[in-house]
Amino acid sequence: MMNDGFVRVATASPLTTVADPDHNAVMCEEAIRKAAQQGAHVVALPEMVLTSYIANDLLYHTIVLEGAENALKTLVRDTADLNVLFSVGLPLCINGKTYNTLAICYRGRILGVVPKTFIPTYGVDFEGRWFEPGPAEVSNIVVAGQENVPFGSHQIFRNSLMPQMCLGFEICEDIWSPKPPSIDLALAGATILINGSASNASLDKDVYRRGLISGQSARLLACYMYCSSGTGDSTGDVTVGGQEIIAENGTILAQAEPFGSGFAIADVNVDGLWDSRRGMSSFHVAATAQDAGYVETLFSMEISEAPLIRPVSRTPFMPASADDREDSCALAFKMQAYGLLARINHQHARSLYVDAMHGSVQNAMLAMLVAAQAAKLAGSRGSSPLEVHVLVRSSDDAIKVDHEMVVRLAKSLGCEIDESADLSNRSVASANESLRDAYSSIYIDPCDLTELALGLAQPNHCAMPQYAVNSQMVRSLVPAILEYLARDGEADKNAGAAGNAGSTDAPDELTIPADAQSVLRSIPVQQDSVMIADNDSTDFGPAEVVDFFIDGLLRAQQRPRKLLRLAVQAFAGTYDEHELFGWMNDFYTRFFATQFMRYSLPDGPRIGSAGLDFHDGFMYPSHAQATLWRKELEEIREGL
Repeated sequence: MMNDGFVRVATASPLTTVADPDHNAVMCEEAIRKAAQQGAHVVALPEMVLTSYIANDLLYHTIVLEGAENALKTLVRDTADLNVLFSVGLPLCINGKTYNTLAICYRGRILGVVPKTFIPTYGVDFEGRWFEPGPAEVSNIVVAGQENVPFGSHQIFRNSLMPQMCLGFEICEDIWSPKPPSIDLALAGATILINGSASNASLDKDVYRRGLISGQSARLLACYMYCSSGTGDSTGDVTVGGQEIIAENGTILAQAEPFGSGFAIADVNVDGLWDSRRGMSSFHVAATAQDAGYVETLFSMEISEAPLIRPVSRTPFMPASADDREDSCALAFKMQAYGLLARINHQHARSLYVDAMHGSVQNAMLAMLVAAQAAKLAGSRGSSPLEVHVLVRSSDDAIKVDHEMVVRLAKSLGCEIDESADLSNRSVASANESLRDAYSSIYIDPCDLTELALGLAQPNHCAMPQYAVNSQMVRSLVPAILEYLARDGEADKNAGAAGNAGSTDAPDELTIPADAQSVLRSIPVQQDSVMIADNDSTDFGPAEVVDFFIDGLLRAQQRPRKLLRLAVQAFAGTYDEHELFGWMNDFYTRFFATQFMRYSLPDGPRIGSAGLDFHDGFMYPSHAQATLWRKELEEIREGL
């Protein structure tokens, strides 16, 4: 896979002059060359950029239309030396009617011309005065001296050397319509959708456009490139300032605000978009473009490897925004508490036993908080009071600090403390006569998803029914939730208030006792490394790094080479390539070797979109061989 499936793309809004195609072609060439110098292989230019969008009734003049077509001819010729596919907007007169079009060009060749489907004649737009709606059916025309150029909206353009790189085009109003052409373009196979626009500026419109483009890229599992006209298209009463947005599957990779730089550039993971589409059974892409009723034009483009230009989060399981992180922590804690509450109600449980003797202390603390909240919820709904027991080890010197932390938090939550309790051979049935009473207790396993992925969760032989409150949550999320719970106020102040606005039913109040918050604030909560056990020095790397690998394997299905490249980008300045490779090598080794251990997990609440519960959609076979992964890891090792 060339460049690990990444394609560098750019959008640009040149400063145009009204009805001066030759000048505008020079501005377009400068923008294309600027993008090419920064490694871009795809460049999107605005709607009607060769004449400017506000040429208005000058579009009735043949001299303007011929000038635009001649300018296109010059632009295509003068950029033939560049390994760049670009789209440029211009009016074209075809068989006596004028169409608003994008010409798609590469290496001196016009690959196709795509007309605008929806023509706006409302508000500040009067396009119906000059333009015909474009035909869907594709036919051949002569454009800028080139014959047999496909014309019509049902076209896609695919790189024969990288089939994942497939482009589709629509123009401005098309994306605002109830059924944008980009929907069918994506279902015909397009992974990169491009919109050349001339949308005017107005209050809040830039925010709306960002949401529109971001949402469309998420819905279509695609990259969506949007560029609008620059300030040269402004009039005395309508202001245009350009806006650049490059979004990929719901994430904005790069953007330029209105009246800003007029340029955006980013690396798009087209291979990852194919992976996402493969994993969504409701996303039905046609077997071929022809099956979808589209004409596919092939071009051959080599994609060179270069340092990545794209944001790579080192915490893919947590949002980047502080407010969004707070909301996520609140929701995750609520999901845990309500998940355990459902188990309590179904089982008619009367007591909970939280294991604080094994694994991470932070995991144990979160499990205690969840158990206390679930017990409180059960009591508020009229259930019999639940006893919450915390199982701790004796306070020897090696674990004295951890022991004190756990005991302090347990006392602040009103939990019973069972020191050095041994439940391995305990049968609840022996202490009770009825079968119903035999299952009146629940053992709370605090293991997290990161431990499970590495096969580090210590199996227990408790006879009680078990529930693993953290088992579908990565380790790096745990300290963030503890920090959130340590702050003053209601634990669900962000997650609950907005979600229940306008509701007549008061939400269940999830609050952390002030004493417990005081304990949490006094404890240093930080990201820790993942060890085999508390008394073992084997270190599998920082939790955030291991979780990054978990995301790459489970959610993105990335091969080792690509995953390491992204890790180097994400953790630049913190960990070097050799450190990251060592931890990644250990991760793959442990993951495949311990897959059999994940076939008998206790129930636990599914927190995110990745999990390891076989009964909840995780279906890796237990006897899968890691040969392919080991082979690529060895190739990487030789190259370091």
